[in-house]
Amino acid sequence: MSFRMRTLLLCSLFCLLPVQVWAQTGKGMVIFADAVYHNGKVLTVDERFSVAQALAVRDGKIMAVGSNAEILNLVGPRTRRLDLKGKTILPGFIDTHSHLFDYAPANWASDLEKLEPELAQYRQTELRVKSVDEAIAQLKALVAKSPPGKMIHVQLQPSSVAEEFGNKMMLKEMDELAPKNPIVVQLRGTDRRANSPIFKMFTDYFGELPEDIPSDAQGKAKGPIGSGAMRTLIGEILVQKPGTLAAIYKKELQAWSALGVTTWSSSLPTAKVFNGFVVLDHAGEMPIRFAYSHRMGAAGFAQAGEFYKRLGDIRGHGTDYLWTIGVSLSALDSSYPRHCTTINARESVKSREVCEADAQYKIMRAAVQAGQRISGTHVYGDGAVDRYLDLIEKASAEAGITPAEIRAKKHNIDHCGMSPRSDQIERAKKLDIIWSCAPRYLEDAADISRDYGEKYAHEMNVPIQSILRAGGKVVMEMDDRRVHRKEGGAFAHIKYAVTRKDSEGRTWGAKQAVDKTTALKMFTRWAAEYVLRENVLGSLEPGKWADFVIIDRDYLNTPDEELSKINVMLTAVAGKPVYTDPQFAKAEGLQIVGLTMTPGK
Repeated sequence: MSFRMRTLLLCSLFCLLPVQVWAQTGKGMVIFADAVYHNGKVLTVDERFSVAQALAVRDGKIMAVGSNAEILNLVGPRTRRLDLKGKTILPGFIDTHSHLFDYAPANWASDLEKLEPELAQYRQTELRVKSVDEAIAQLKALVAKSPPGKMIHVQLQPSSVAEEFGNKMMLKEMDELAPKNPIVVQLRGTDRRANSPIFKMFTDYFGELPEDIPSDAQGKAKGPIGSGAMRTLIGEILVQKPGTLAAIYKKELQAWSALGVTTWSSSLPTAKVFNGFVVLDHAGEMPIRFAYSHRMGAAGFAQAGEFYKRLGDIRGHGTDYLWTIGVSLSALDSSYPRHCTTINARESVKSREVCEADAQYKIMRAAVQAGQRISGTHVYGDGAVDRYLDLIEKASAEAGITPAEIRAKKHNIDHCGMSPRSDQIERAKKLDIIWSCAPRYLEDAADISRDYGEKYAHEMNVPIQSILRAGGKVVMEMDDRRVHRKEGGAFAHIKYAVTRKDSEGRTWGAKQAVDKTTALKMFTRWAAEYVLRENVLGSLEPGKWADFVIIDRDYLNTPDEELSKINVMLTAVAGKPVYTDPQFAKAEGLQIVGLTMTPGK
């Protein structure tokens, strides 16, 4: 081909490109940005924690980060420009353990009931009493005025009465309380009590009782029902259409984008819940990204272990908005005070602990031996951590999985409520396990101090610095259904980690506090490894996905006590704003997008 012909061909190709793509500069051809954000403070959270003035976005990815002059040089005729006026940009938050599909039915109950009116009877109500006897009396009155078959779903308060109720009421007592009405009483955290009509719903739907529901040697339910089984009940058995779930899930995800969360992770319990997110993903309507742990095998099968043996390696499989990161057992113990610990305490305290999780460990053994990654699993107390680590090591060895192959899995342990001990940190480090810690569990510190001793409240309640000083890996989770009602939202959780103060202003484990830089890394760069997307998430670097947050304060120079005063002005996923603060949007001439209401109101 002659030079003249090659020149004509190249000219023809360039003429076909949109006008905004190419511009001639003194340095040659450059590609224009879709959007630039300048005159601000960009915390890239790259390896050096670089700070820049501006960033450019193109095709849903970070195009460039640099000085104002460098980035403004990428502005073309159709480039959107936003003067940050000194505001800070952060990478989008990655919440490694929350249950948005759990929160959605309560936060958007009216929407749910409009789509499927028969679900109105399943709405949870709060029952606040002074004693167990009063609770029983009020529940009996509620049953008496309810037609047979109508479900009763109650949150019992306060927690002290709820705990005592849980100690007294098992299946026999719950059946006597409500012989003809399905009833679930939520106690503290993940602990609940249910009666036979509730468990009959499971056997009617699945043909047998799922393996993750506590049962006796004859396979009969004992009465306790955990969060995992409740997710199955609501998200699989009661709701009829995945489209119904998709509608409320979209709103919940939008609400979390207003907190600065751009990716979240949880254990995905049932096929119908999964399909609710698939509906959104196929339609291109996922406001934020969801990295899920597969729990569908454990949620509806009596032989869940066999299911996971046949599942295959699913790590990382999916789309840019919906992908799997491993297999979840839901929970290996419960929330405080029904967690599992090795710490000595008086009998009244130890008798509340729940260390029995044989069904879950059986499933976990099969999953580990099949080469699965364990992720998204509730492991609160150090006793449960011991069994977790034992099983990872033993089951892997039995299957011929080498230490190097174990490390490559990057198994997770979630919560750090009353764990880990120093020896567990060392064991986990050798296995390259990632700890997902919830700073909000500082709210349990006063109870831990009362029940086990002040030493444990300071040293074993969310011991982030102990993990970091030993060279371990730790990321941040919120695990908080009430986060919308807290001043600062996600920043309230950063404040917990930095100040180590509970909501009463009491300081617990001051030596476990981290600085703001470390807290941000836990919530972004390090968390990207947990969700198996460290190559494209967690920092604002060229080529990575353009997931970022604009806030109204200088994050690094905000006093620790004022972190919860920070407000999100804009959240972007793949470069597209999914939330804008209404006043900020109006002032900057931007479109108001996302939810501007508080869920539940």
